[in-house]
Amino acid sequence: MPIINGRRVTNVPNSGVYGEDLIRELQPEAGRRPVIQKEELGFETIQPNKRYTKPELIDIKGNPVKVATIPDRTKGTVLFGGPRSPLSKSIITEQVYDIAENLFKQGVDFDADNADWMVAPQYRLPPRWHSIARTSPLLIALPTDYPAIPPIGFYLTADLPLSPNGHLFEAAYHEAWKEPLKRDWKWYCVYISPGSWRPAPVRRPGDWKQGDNLWQYFTLINEALNSDT
Repeated sequence: MPIINGRRVTNVPNSGVYGEDLIRELQPEAGRRPVIQKEELGFETIQPNKRYTKPELIDIKGNPVKVATIPDRTKGTVLFGGPRSPLSKSIITEQVYDIAENLFKQGVDFDADNADWMVAPQYRLPPRWHSIARTSPLLIALPTDYPAIPPIGFYLTADLPLSPNGHLFEAAYHEAWKEPLKRDWKWYCVYISPGSWRPAPVRRPGDWKQGDNLWQYFTLINEALNSDT
């Protein structure tokens, strides 16, 4: 059955369970969005009024699905391209290397000089995108004050004509970084509620894993790409 906060939920009847029951087990804090993971990069928001059957709570490998929370999506405020602190650069570099080693084993491109951006060259788009494209380069711009401030949206190749839900733009809004738009990117509108991005205090290498980081942001990206909203 689902793994919630590191433990399996075993009390799912044969008739299934409503999303509100999964959410109740998860106990998300204010500003957090409950999501269900069905494959490595397959996340969707839990719908409280949907009945999830037992087969829906098993992933493609036959294992219990995972349920987690991510920062809710809404407007944020951010600066890009400014002088970055050594601590910010160190945290970003650790996170990008961890992502490259464990999620994008084919490699990523990274601004090693200023840590202003990273690119997954062949990001696999969800099935609902396959009539448009199956993969796209995907760029994340890291704010000057990251990790205290999260990214605003992300960028896909400008070759994509549209997105299934209309959130792909040739302009960037909500103070997102406009520089990538000059370099063959389009901006995908995703932003995080003030106060719902919660990075961990960092005093030594690896501390960042205890709070919101690039792993959570990639989860949010996939949930957004799968969403109609």
